[in-house]
Amino acid sequence: MLDLVIVGSGPAGLTASIYASCFKLNHVVIGKQPGGQMNLAPDILNYPGFDEISGADLTNKMLEQARKRGGQVIEKGVSSISKKGQDFILICEDGTKYEAKSIILATGFERRKLNVPGETEYTGKGVQYCAKCETSEYDKKTVAVVGGANSAAQTAVQLSSAATKVYILYRGSEMRCDPIWMSQIKQATNIEIIYSSQIFEIKGDGEKLTGIKIKSTSQQGESTEKDIVLDRLYVEIGGVPGTAMLIPLGVTMDEGGFLQVDDNLSTNISGVFAAGDVISHKYSIEQISSAVGLGAHAATSVFSYLKQQKAPSLWGTAQVKR
Repeated sequence: MLDLVIVGSGPAGLTASIYASCFKLNHVVIGKQPGGQMNLAPDILNYPGFDEISGADLTNKMLEQARKRGGQVIEKGVSSISKKGQDFILICEDGTKYEAKSIILATGFERRKLNVPGETEYTGKGVQYCAKCETSEYDKKTVAVVGGANSAAQTAVQLSSAATKVYILYRGSEMRCDPIWMSQIKQATNIEIIYSSQIFEIKGDGEKLTGIKIKSTSQQGESTEKDIVLDRLYVEIGGVPGTAMLIPLGVTMDEGGFLQVDDNLSTNISGVFAAGDVISHKYSIEQISSAVGLGAHAATSVFSYLKQQKAPSLWGTAQVKR
């Protein structure tokens, strides 16, 4: 019987493991891909301690530290989680079963993809899913943002402060963002919105993105195709929290599918905690530094929970190194 299973091996899950090891919790981390969405970031410029680091390199450093502290990271997917009395049973996709006294859900948030030719090939080579991760990379560049809601509008406004030209490509006929963002878009002289448009191909030279092909539809229903030369493409069309497998467990979610937690990051199910991008946006801002802090918080809450359950193996054994 494990003290804790951490589901998800992104920055929240790996940080939770580091803290769980400091607390002397017998635990494992289970996740298909260590690092998760962090791996998609080519140049991270806003993570403390590093002037610049790639998502892959930061993942490797976190993974190495988690393992060095004693965490076991298992690269598998979890297919189901159920409750057995006060404990939990987790079954992986290969049939492996784990039993634990507590769980931290850190399954993250998967951004929606365009699913067009060239997207996979040029992800990290000009196709990005986070403008906040590379502030200096769009200086004096021609860029485009796909999407029509607040995240796309905010990204376009941010990019307009340094980019030469910013295109907003939206399949609808009217932006869905809040009026304050629409006002800022209109004030920016270098933002152009192309409505009723969709990307159907992403082009490059084999090394980096060079442009896109879009199809636009006029109000009369006429379709036209157009090539746009670009240096960067930012995909801001939302995403899906990794919560589908949690529905049978009865964990409360908000209308967007994100987990609802209290100030201790506990869900409505006793013994089940959550951290990172999978929780309500009241606590998470979809940034690596935010996920790291939430992972540390969740592990601390788990330790307090298990002490309250009077788990014999924990009394007087753990001290957190600060």
